[in-house]
Amino acid sequence: MLNQQIINHAKSCGNKESCGFVLKKNNNFEYFPCRNIALNPYDSFEISTEDWLRAEEIGEVVALVHSHPDDFPILSKTDQLIQQKTALDWWLVHSNSVYQFRLMLPLLGRDFKHGTTDCYTLFRDAYHLSGINLPDFYRKYNWWSEGKNYYLENMPENGFYKVSANEITEGDVIIICLGSSVPNHAAIYVGEQMILHHCPNRKSKRDIYNGFWLKYTHSIWRHKEWQSYGFMGISNNLAINLK
Repeated sequence: MLNQQIINHAKSCGNKESCGFVLKKNNNFEYFPCRNIALNPYDSFEISTEDWLRAEEIGEVVALVHSHPDDFPILSKTDQLIQQKTALDWWLVHSNSVYQFRLMLPLLGRDFKHGTTDCYTLFRDAYHLSGINLPDFYRKYNWWSEGKNYYLENMPENGFYKVSANEITEGDVIIICLGSSVPNHAAIYVGEQMILHHCPNRKSKRDIYNGFWLKYTHSIWRHKEWQSYGFMGISNNLAINLK
């Protein structure tokens, strides 16, 4: 019902971007449609202060909603920058579907904490931005030394298949043996011989994919539902510059 209300509002706006809020009221969720007051509502949206205050009077704002009638179902660079400022989940309407993008830390510059903000978290969050949702799970530190093989066990189960090194393309996942014979580190290939990853005791960053990282690569994987436009969701996040 909630999603259909959101979709119906987007349809009523035609080629203009719709916008609104998801509100929580008395343990129920409801949609609060807003008027798009942007100067160019066909390519952007803006919610008035009056609509925002009125929504907050009705219930707790838990998500901001807008549509991409003529664009891809991913958050733009501007969307992701403003999402950080609003500190809300953002929902996106596209082609009669609603895509939910949770609030997350920017992909670059994260502090490392195993099981919370580690290489799998970065991999999972990057894929979330591309429109593919992966499960989270508890992982004890040093699992690779205790008979576990999480990456090789979980990649096929979550829709990934192996590709050869000469097939690598933006968005592919590189599984690496980091100080272990068991593959225990994930990186995202971001093009131009660069990877995005998060090593212990370091901030998440881009690195050149050669030398050590290339030597200790175990395998390269691609998701069966991967779309080339999905990488735009990742690259848009890499481009945001938070002050």
